Amino acid sequence: MNIGTRKIVVDEAIAQLRLYAETNGAVLQYYDGLPGMTTVGGSDPNRITFEDLGRIMVIGADLRVLDIPWLLEVEAEKELAAIPVDARLEDAAPGTELFEAAMALDDKFTGHRGFGHAKKSKLLHLKRPYLYPVTDSFIRMTYGSASAGAEFLKAVREDLVNPANVRDFKLLQVRLIAEPATSAARLLGEVPTLRLLDILASLLGEAK
Repeated sequence: MNIGTRKIVVDEAIAQLRLYAETNGAVLQYYDGLPGMTTVGGSDPNRITFEDLGRIMVIGADLRVLDIPWLLEVEAEKELAAIPVDARLEDAAPGTELFEAAMALDDKFTGHRGFGHAKKSKLLHLKRPYLYPVTDSFIRMTYGSASAGAEFLKAVREDLVNPANVRDFKLLQVRLIAEPATSAARLLGEVPTLRLLDILASLLGEAK
């Protein structure tokens, strides 16, 4: 499969996801809400809560003291309500209403000093996990110049809808679901394809 500027075969992807799951149990439980994808969008999908801030800290958002009141006071209820919790990036082609709504919500959390792309993406993915990819320094290495904003969203979407990738991600999910009950990687069979993609993108960037 092709992810950004990198390539990985399904067998290697499985091995990498096993390792990720074994070493990131707290992230899978408290951030991703596994097993069961519990509280998709948070307990209140259309506003930012203390629960959301705690969950993104588990995945390393590293919030500063001044970030917290700002995030709780951002007036983004209208923009959040405009996007269903199960809205999918695959359906958000550039120029569509969904893509524009996604960028409008992104803009609401842009411009606060010290609250950059990585923190923002972890929050937005939590609120709309099928629409917003997580990004970090390693993912930015994988996606090169298209590593933020609308260009990043477009680039990730292209990888999601690439027919060869669609086939390989389906195979990947079947194999994850078939993992032994004792395997932490089995939990990853429940997450959106988008989440599998960003985990692999991060691991590929880290390995460079």
